[in-house]
Amino acid sequence: MCKVWGVVTRKGGVGKTTTSTTMAYLLAKAGYKVALIDFDGQRHSTKLSGVMLPEKLPITIYEILSSLVMGEELPEIETYIIHTESGVDLIPANNRLDYFDKLMCNTDFAEYKLKEYVDTIRDRYDYILIDGMPKMGTAMINIMISCDGLIVPVQSETLAVEGMGEFMRAFHRIKTQANKNLEIEGILITMDSERTKVSKRVKAQLQETFGEKVRIFSNCIPRTIRVPDAADHCMTICEFEPDNPASIAYQNVVKELTKHDKKTENTGKRFIA
Repeated sequence: MCKVWGVVTRKGGVGKTTTSTTMAYLLAKAGYKVALIDFDGQRHSTKLSGVMLPEKLPITIYEILSSLVMGEELPEIETYIIHTESGVDLIPANNRLDYFDKLMCNTDFAEYKLKEYVDTIRDRYDYILIDGMPKMGTAMINIMISCDGLIVPVQSETLAVEGMGEFMRAFHRIKTQANKNLEIEGILITMDSERTKVSKRVKAQLQETFGEKVRIFSNCIPRTIRVPDAADHCMTICEFEPDNPASIAYQNVVKELTKHDKKTENTGKRFIA
């Protein structure tokens, strides 16, 4: 069965897109069939996948959702899927997605439109990852209703926990009222400088506040200038520098997430950067 994971946060600049693209890459390299939905008008996942001019794409996730809103037939999948060199199938985005809220205005069951689309491609993939918009609202609700699990990147900084309360309340509302199978796969600490007092304080605060309710990944993603260097080359850190501590940390996170995957157990899939 396909698993759908949303990489979500209400705060930008915490490594959301880096996490989405890197996890998708590692899963594909391990032999899984993987799709990555760029559901952010900043279209960073699309650019990191090698699409230099996303504004020129005739069909993106926005047009697909527009078809659902208008009750039109969806475009053929091969007319918009971008097959990347890493083996990930990208459903791209561009800045037209900035009009998502306007598109959904006065639309019946607007919160379910992304799920309607995801359900049409579930049988094609082992994993579908959604790189979400960094804000609460209709877009976040769409992601929560579409997903089986959420991965929440949190930057290792003083204000890291700020806003997590609102996010958790939204999660519980959706789980109770709209998607009883939704789980938080874990909180992933990113951009971590583990020896600093700030890092230790943030980890302690997260553990105290959420540790009994939500998994906090034991592997934190260390801060490194090589991540933006990799992005300059439209590559994930695991492609760009496989032995980098951030690459190794991401591999360990994906191993942790898939360790109970029956396909992994039966085939001995390995995560090789």
